Amino acid sequence: MTKSISPVATASPVQEENIQDFLLLSFNQPEARNPLGPEVIAALTSAIDRAEANSSIRAVILRGYGAVFSAGGNLGNFQDRLAAPMNADGSDPIAKSNRAFGLFLEKLRKFPKPVVVAAHGAAMGGGVGLVCAADIAIVCADTKFCFTETKLGLIPAQILPFVVERIGGKAARRLMLSAERFSAADALQIGLVDFVAPNMDALRDRLVSVLDNISACAPNAVMATKRLSYRNDWETSEQGLSQLLDDCAVAFAAAMRDEASEGLTAMREKRTTSWAKRFPREALDQW
Repeated sequence: MTKSISPVATASPVQEENIQDFLLLSFNQPEARNPLGPEVIAALTSAIDRAEANSSIRAVILRGYGAVFSAGGNLGNFQDRLAAPMNADGSDPIAKSNRAFGLFLEKLRKFPKPVVVAAHGAAMGGGVGLVCAADIAIVCADTKFCFTETKLGLIPAQILPFVVERIGGKAARRLMLSAERFSAADALQIGLVDFVAPNMDALRDRLVSVLDNISACAPNAVMATKRLSYRNDWETSEQGLSQLLDDCAVAFAAAMRDEASEGLTAMREKRTTSWAKRFPREALDQW
């Protein structure tokens, strides 16, 4: 079993740490199973905005303190919303509140640097959505997953497109329509996660390895690659494919005139590049 991971004594629902050019964001409400309430989404949004403005940040890591990564939406907050009256213009305040989570997921998708999720214990509902919205997902072997929404009379609204993109429509429908619980091994098989570690020590080791690999890559090249990889206009027309390849050629030329000089020189001289740094493994010892 995954042991309970001690939270940091802070009033913030999300703890922020800058470690070796990486931003580590930790859900810090373990007593409530790290719910994704409005205050958490607001804290995450602010942190991502700061990370995007900080050119020294190479990637963002999301993790959770306590026994689980995140149990998803705040059920208490959901209960409070049931009595919310309609707005004067006829719009529903519940829809606006729900859309706020989607706005954050959009921001995470458009964030130019890699987003890595390291999950343990459980990821439920919106917690699974966060895993799907990440670029790289690492989980502990005993992590359980479930799209719990339909069992509660809700729908997996804002996470739906990210889940479908990650695992495909067929698998997404099966898991969302049945609210079936599934294991880390199942998640790996359908492509929802990228790595499964046998225990927490191995999860830390795998996370450090992933971060070291990211650090070994040129920052601007990584950002350009992420941006281009999420372009899907080529799927709808030949013109879209042609435009994407044109844009890739322009980005390649820009990379050649930018970081490639250092990268190629370092390879020729058999040395590490100026941007490569090792992530300090000891920074994760309290997790």
